[in-house]
Amino acid sequence: MTMTFLSRLPSTLHRAFEGELADMAPHDRREQHRRQIRLLHVPVSNLLLAIALVELAHVLVQGAWGAYPLPMFGWQLAAGAALTALALHFRHIVSLQRRLLSGAAFVTLLLTSLAEPGSQWQQVPVLSLAGFLLLPVAGLPLLVRPKVAFSGLAACTLAVGVLVFWLAEIPLNERLAFSFYYVLSTTAGLVLRRARGNLAVHMQRQADTLWQRAVTDPLTGLLNRQGWLSVAETAMRDALDSGAQPAVLFIDVDHFKRVNDDHGHQAGDQLLHELGAIISARMGPGDLCARLGGEEFTCLLPRSTQAQAQRLAERLAADYRNHALGFKSTLSIGVATYGPGDLLNDLLHVRMLRFTKPSTAAATG
Repeated sequence: MTMTFLSRLPSTLHRAFEGELADMAPHDRREQHRRQIRLLHVPVSNLLLAIALVELAHVLVQGAWGAYPLPMFGWQLAAGAALTALALHFRHIVSLQRRLLSGAAFVTLLLTSLAEPGSQWQQVPVLSLAGFLLLPVAGLPLLVRPKVAFSGLAACTLAVGVLVFWLAEIPLNERLAFSFYYVLSTTAGLVLRRARGNLAVHMQRQADTLWQRAVTDPLTGLLNRQGWLSVAETAMRDALDSGAQPAVLFIDVDHFKRVNDDHGHQAGDQLLHELGAIISARMGPGDLCARLGGEEFTCLLPRSTQAQAQRLAERLAADYRNHALGFKSTLSIGVATYGPGDLLNDLLHVRMLRFTKPSTAAATG
């Protein structure tokens, strides 16, 4: 029982801290992390800049009131200026590793700015450490990757703990109060971080759902014309760049108007729905299929030879013919192979790929 609990503890904690991100596939989770890091770079930069400017303003106000001796004022002013420079520099850093180093340098400088050069840490009042109570609740929600978030939290907690409980001469009741508020801030930061991750996952799923609806033909479940134009050209170029020669099928349902007239539009819609299922069942990984409108369909086979595409066209025609015997409906299918310099959208305008008799024909372009 104990061993089972211990073996499940890491995954349980990961699920508790990461929320719905923990349930995603590793590849999807990494992609979600990259997306969030990109979106949160500016907010993190703004947070660092706000901390630096508040620190600088605090030093200037305290200096104007004469609260600092001259050496301390000079040190605090230099530290505030350096923090501001680091925050401004952080905004323009692209490398994630350099961002981590810059962020660590920022927090280290912020911590060391509490003491005057040559003085003892025991002289630091607990009020000067109050700003560190805000770091977990402000910083954790903006740190995406778990290793970065928890290693940063551990380093900050260790530094503040050493300062509060070892170096600084602070009454016990103030130490306990500081610890309570630090734990409270950390808990709030972890909760907000989990909520931010869950919100990002929900928004991405909603965006994916809306995109899927926008590019999918509801009757057949295949891509619609907009979806075809959005993804097929890129897929063909990728295939050409890899040395493949893509093939394209253009499918037309023969005498479809007669089906509607003789059997009703509901029967015609059902026939198109079943044709979509037939096409989907015959397609392989990476193949794209779309209903361009009415009874016109097209398929992109990124890694298929002319002969393979021709055999597939014959199978589709046979499957549909056997399925639609009661409607006396057949397919006309054109096959084209594309090479470098060809445009996929030309398929929509090449009349040679269309046939008026129920047959399967091939053409090369």
